[in-house]
Amino acid sequence: MPGGADEIRVRADSNEGEKGHYRWRGFVDLQAGELRIQSDVLEIVESDQPDGTRQRRLTAEGNVVLMRAEERLAGRRLVMDLDSPWAVMDDAVGYVQPGVYVEARRIERVETATYKIEGAKFTSCAQPNPRWGFTASSATLTIDKKISASNVFFKVKSVPALYLPYFAYPLQEDKRSSGLLFPHFGYSSLRGFNVGTGLFWAMGRSFDQTLYTDRYSKVGYGFGHELRYMRDQPSRGSFKTYVFKVDGTDELDYDIDWNALQVLPGRFRLTANVRQYSNLLFQQQFQDDLNRATTRTRTSRVNVQGSVKGSQVQLLAESIDTFFGDENYYVNRRLPSLRITRSPSRIGNSRAVLGVELRADSLGRTAYRLDEEVVPIEYYGRFDIAPDLSRPFSTSFLQVTPRIRPRYTYYTASLGEDSLATGPGISRPFLESSVEARGPSFSRVFNTPGNFYADKFKHVIGPEATWMYRTAVDDFLTIPKFDGQDQLLGTNQITFGIVQKLLAKRPGPTGKPITHELLLWRIVQSYYAKIAASEFDPNYSTSYFGPGGVPSHYSPIQSRLLLRPTLGSQLNWDVEWDTGFDQLRSMSVGGRLRDPRADLYGSWSRAKRVAVDPENRLVTRNTLRGGGTLRLPADFTLDGNVDYDILLQQVLSTRLRVRWGIQCCAFMAERLTFNYNNRDERQFRFSIELANIGSVGNFLGVEEQLALGLGGYR
Repeated sequence: MPGGADEIRVRADSNEGEKGHYRWRGFVDLQAGELRIQSDVLEIVESDQPDGTRQRRLTAEGNVVLMRAEERLAGRRLVMDLDSPWAVMDDAVGYVQPGVYVEARRIERVETATYKIEGAKFTSCAQPNPRWGFTASSATLTIDKKISASNVFFKVKSVPALYLPYFAYPLQEDKRSSGLLFPHFGYSSLRGFNVGTGLFWAMGRSFDQTLYTDRYSKVGYGFGHELRYMRDQPSRGSFKTYVFKVDGTDELDYDIDWNALQVLPGRFRLTANVRQYSNLLFQQQFQDDLNRATTRTRTSRVNVQGSVKGSQVQLLAESIDTFFGDENYYVNRRLPSLRITRSPSRIGNSRAVLGVELRADSLGRTAYRLDEEVVPIEYYGRFDIAPDLSRPFSTSFLQVTPRIRPRYTYYTASLGEDSLATGPGISRPFLESSVEARGPSFSRVFNTPGNFYADKFKHVIGPEATWMYRTAVDDFLTIPKFDGQDQLLGTNQITFGIVQKLLAKRPGPTGKPITHELLLWRIVQSYYAKIAASEFDPNYSTSYFGPGGVPSHYSPIQSRLLLRPTLGSQLNWDVEWDTGFDQLRSMSVGGRLRDPRADLYGSWSRAKRVAVDPENRLVTRNTLRGGGTLRLPADFTLDGNVDYDILLQQVLSTRLRVRWGIQCCAFMAERLTFNYNNRDERQFRFSIELANIGSVGNFLGVEEQLALGLGGYR
């Protein structure tokens, strides 16, 4: 088959013929360069062509085997040109490149890397009875590119499963090829029967696009688009958009999820994040991920940050909408915000450390829309400067750091009688000072040779305390409130606690002994000399009021325990106990376990309203969450999650997915349930993944559903 083969070697039981016409019989074995042909009968006819060249036409019949480089074909009859790429084999079986097995009524090689195939069967399975394959009336196979086929029937174990008028099957080594993605099928008790597929466009090794569409029999059509790219690390981007058209309406619902990171000159980088959706109802009814379905915010953010001569510079523009009803929402905007931070550094040869933070914000104060009434956004400026001076003192068992932080903030507007930012500008100067102390620490080492867990343990215990004093903030009620920086009150408080650590000397990932922190337990509480400051302490879960509605001098006692038996497992236990009421405010327990066969997690969270009257001690939150992935024998993967509201005694959502992946294909079945926000729904989805062909999941599902395939299109 290779052109220009000057030397031909043939072995056979017998030969006959004359110059220009040769025939061999018996077991014929021909070699010409990298070409090798075996058959029962083989004939070569030489003839002169009108252009002065000489043509050598080869015909082989009976148990024909053709071997050339990575090409292996067997058939009934072979006709080929020894001086051009052209060749034809009848009743052929084999492969023209590894990984793709072909059986065809006729294979014609028209170019060096192009084959025309009639009556074809294709598969990537090497089993005697392939687990999947597809037939086509005609096809074109291009080496290292793709198979383009017409009138295609997909078969699973010889059972027809799907018909397509046209199909493209990728053959690239990098397994990225433009083409139609294998569809998924499903059913929803609210939306009806569903079928969805996509078209993948490989624009290059680092750029691709996916066009997606699906149909729900009861509600309408969905259309999705995703653009992905990757530049020099870590620059990358993913822009995913989904639009849904509900039957019988003219409006379009949408969901936008855009993310990008781009390295800029001068040690700067840009990040952009957009999470927008048309309305809260669409998010709650169509998102198949509970975390996203229950979020009440829409965000758009562009951030540029980097360092200039030891200073960190950040330029931020963002808009955050927070819903407090189906249509009503607050809007907070920074357009833009400039922040310059000078990292703490020593002053000359002294041990004093000085840092500074400068901020300039153009803020759009919280605006809202009530029904059809639109309240204009109130824009004003905020300028803030806060130097930070500290002088650490430390010994082997004690660390003390006094700190002083004067701060000046100017607002270009203040709150008027209408509670809008329509008043004159206002300044907010105050002085903040603090002293942080850790220690004295006490420790003891326990030698445990032969212990199954570790040969040595170390227990460390010591107190910690932070005293903070902030001068009074005048005109607090007239300061526009945008974020936590505007909520600062004058305070005189101390936070005190005790910290325990349990360290173990045990083998690390490389087998060498390392120090492993087995346990960390911190118990803290705050005392407020000015009790009003307790209402704005972000270190605790709630504001703290004592009996009778009077603010308390003491915060709840907060206990936080972290247990890490291994590098792949951990357990968290957090508790807040109200000393004023002598009652439990909140408790949460969570854990995670990771190993090569499993990745499991679970959590329980409970909060209770404290009160003197037992009838008012109501549980406000009581939820269970759990899930994970199990990699089972026989190539089974089981993963899922469940969210349960103990207070309502109902399952909010479940997801269970079973995937069976074998040599050249995989089958995935998924069941989802939802029961929240008046959404009572049951879903089922099924998809098949074929070697070299990706599978598309739900654009509004969990992220991993979008790339389930074995690496083909996606």
